[in-house]
Amino acid sequence: MILMAGDLREKIFEFFKQDGLLASHFGNYEFRESQLKMAYSVLDSLEGKNHIFIEAPTGIGKSFAYLVPAIYYAKEHGKKAVISTHTINLQEQIIGKDIPLLKEILPVEFEANLLKGKTNYLCPKRLRKAYENAPSLFEDDGKLQLEKLVSWSKTTKDGTLSDISFQVDADIWQSVCAEVNICSNKTCGNPEDTECFYRKAKEKIYGSDVIILNHYLFFSLYNFAPKDRKEGYIFPNDFLIFDEGHTLEDAAAEQMAPSVSREMIRYNLLRLYNDRKRKGLLTTLPALHLLPVVQNLLDINQSFFYEIRRKYFKRTADKYDSLTVRIRQELELTNHMNDEITKLVKQLAELKSFARSELEENEINDFMVRFAAFNKIINDFIHVDNPDYVYWIELSGNSPESNVKLCASPPDVSGYMRDNIFKENNTCVLTSATLSIEDDFDYFKSRLGAESAESVKLPTQFDYYRQVKVYIPNDRGLTPKTDNNPMYINSLENWILHFIKMSGGKALVLFTNSYIMRTIGNRLRNDKELEDIEILVQGEGDSRSNLLQRFKSDVNSVLLGLDSFWLGVDAPGETLSNLVITRLPFVVPDHPLIQARLELIDSRGGNSFAEYSLPEAILKFRQGTGRLIRNRSDEGIIVVLDNRILTKPYGKHFLNSIYECPVIIL
Repeated sequence: MILMAGDLREKIFEFFKQDGLLASHFGNYEFRESQLKMAYSVLDSLEGKNHIFIEAPTGIGKSFAYLVPAIYYAKEHGKKAVISTHTINLQEQIIGKDIPLLKEILPVEFEANLLKGKTNYLCPKRLRKAYENAPSLFEDDGKLQLEKLVSWSKTTKDGTLSDISFQVDADIWQSVCAEVNICSNKTCGNPEDTECFYRKAKEKIYGSDVIILNHYLFFSLYNFAPKDRKEGYIFPNDFLIFDEGHTLEDAAAEQMAPSVSREMIRYNLLRLYNDRKRKGLLTTLPALHLLPVVQNLLDINQSFFYEIRRKYFKRTADKYDSLTVRIRQELELTNHMNDEITKLVKQLAELKSFARSELEENEINDFMVRFAAFNKIINDFIHVDNPDYVYWIELSGNSPESNVKLCASPPDVSGYMRDNIFKENNTCVLTSATLSIEDDFDYFKSRLGAESAESVKLPTQFDYYRQVKVYIPNDRGLTPKTDNNPMYINSLENWILHFIKMSGGKALVLFTNSYIMRTIGNRLRNDKELEDIEILVQGEGDSRSNLLQRFKSDVNSVLLGLDSFWLGVDAPGETLSNLVITRLPFVVPDHPLIQARLELIDSRGGNSFAEYSLPEAILKFRQGTGRLIRNRSDEGIIVVLDNRILTKPYGKHFLNSIYECPVIIL
C-alpha cells in the first residue's frame, strides 16, 4: 500500500491515540502525551525544513515518536530518513524490534535497513583468496578459523562480524573483510548477481526509506558525499535524526582528525610480512627484495616511538607522571620512517604488475594508501600542521612497552557542524534524555553550531516526587581532595557503607577516580556487615557488559563503576534501588583536548568554568542520576557524597537540573 498525500498530523494521531493503531497491538497500552508531542515536533521540523533539539526523558517511547513521522514524511515526499545512534544496542533495538512492529502496524509499506562500516562485512572473494593462501598467511589456528568462516559464509544472513558465534582473531578478519581500497564495484560485480555482502547491504540502502547507522559511520560517509548540494547529507534527498545526540560532538571531532600509533603501523607491517612466522601478503608474490624493507621499518617504527616516549614522558617508580602530553610547537624530532615508507610505497606500486587478479592488485594498493597516510599523519603531527587543532601524545598504559599514539582533534567543531549539519533548507532532529541545563538548550546548541535550531523539552512520564528521594550528607569530610587524601576516602567509605546497608545492597556507585574506587571496593569486600553482598568493581578483568549482567542477575549486589557506567546503564526494577554519586563529575583539565577547549573559551573572552566545565558536569550528573528510574514502578534513592553541592554557589544548579523530588540533608 502506498501512502497518498494527506494530513500527516492526523495519521500520526491515529497511530498514537488511546484506541489507535499502536494500542491495538498492546492490551495494556497507555497513551503518552509527551510521545505524541514529540512526534508532532518531528513532523513540524520536517515540513518546515528546519532543525530541532528534543529532550525526551526515559519512558516516553522516543524511538516510535521519531520513526512514525519520519516514515510517513519520507514516503509522502520521496525522501530518506537517516537514523544515527551512538550505541549498537539502540541500533539493534530499532532494526530488530521497532521496525518489524511498525511494518506490521503502519498502513504504509516501507523499507528500512541497517548499514554498518565496510569492514564489518565479509568479502567472499578475499575469504577464498585467504583460504587458498592460508599456508603462506596464517598459523594452524588461523587456518581452522578460516575453515569455520567458509562454512559460516554459506549460511549467514548478512555476512557481518556480529553474526559470527565463534571467536575470530583481528588479523584473520582484517584479511577477509571488505575494505574501502580493496573492494570496488568492479571487483564485486553487478548488484543483481554479486556475492559481496557489503554491496548487497548498500544496494538495499539505495532502495530504503529508513537507514540506520552510527554517528561515526555517518560522518565517515558524509566526508565522501558532495559538499556543493544544498539539500541532503549523504543522499541528495535525506534528512537526519540523531538519537543519543549528547555524544555527537565527540563523534564529529574524532572523524575530523586521524591518529596513528606504533601498534597500528606494526600491525600493518606484519600483515605484509612476519619474519618469525614466515607469513604475510608478500610471501604470495615475487617480493623477496621487499622483505628487508619491511624488517627495517619494524625496527625503525619501534625506535621512533621509543624516542618519543623517552623525550616526552617522565617515569617515576613504576608509572608515568601522565599518560598524555600536549604538543604546542613543532617537535624536535625527525620522522626516521619517512624515506623507508616512501621506498615501501614505491616498490609496492611496482609489485602491482605481478598481481594475478584485480583483487590482489587492490590489496597491494590498499597497503600503499595506508602507509602513505601513516607518513602524512606523522609529518603533519611533527610540524603541528593545523593551528586550529590540538595535538597530543598518548600512552595506552603505565607499562614501559605500552602503545604510543599521536593524536589531533579540533577543540571546537561548532563551525563545521553549523556549515555542514545545521545548514539551511535541511532538517536535523537531535534527541537525547539530556540536552538542557535548567530547561535551557543554549549550551548544547553553541557547542554544535546549532543556534538556529528549535528546541522542545518534554515532561517526564514518571512521578519522581513519589519514586525518588535524594540524600545529601552535610559532612565537610566529603569535600573532594586532589591527592587521594586518606581522611576523605574514609569519610566516603563510611557514607557508602551507610547507604548500602540502608538499601540492602542493590546499589550502583559512580566514581570519577579509579584509585579511590579500587580502595573502597577492597574495603567493602572485607567488611563483615556486607559478607552476603557481592561487590563488583570495574577494571578487574571482567568486561563492562558482563559486570552489568552480573549486577542485574544478583539483585542484592553492588556495582562500583567509572566513566562508562554514568550512561547507557539500563537496570530497571529492584536491582538498582540506590544510586550513589561519589563526586560531582567535573572534567579534570589534564587531558590536552579538555585543556584546549577551556583555553579557547578563555581566549575569546569567555569564562571556561561557567561555559564548559560546569555545564559538562551538570549534564553528566543528569546522565548519572538518570540510571535510577527506568519505569513507573521503580523506586529508589539518589545519594550525593560531595559537600560542594551544599557549600558552593554552583551546587544549586546540579539540584535544579534533576526532576523535582524530596531532598533530605543529613
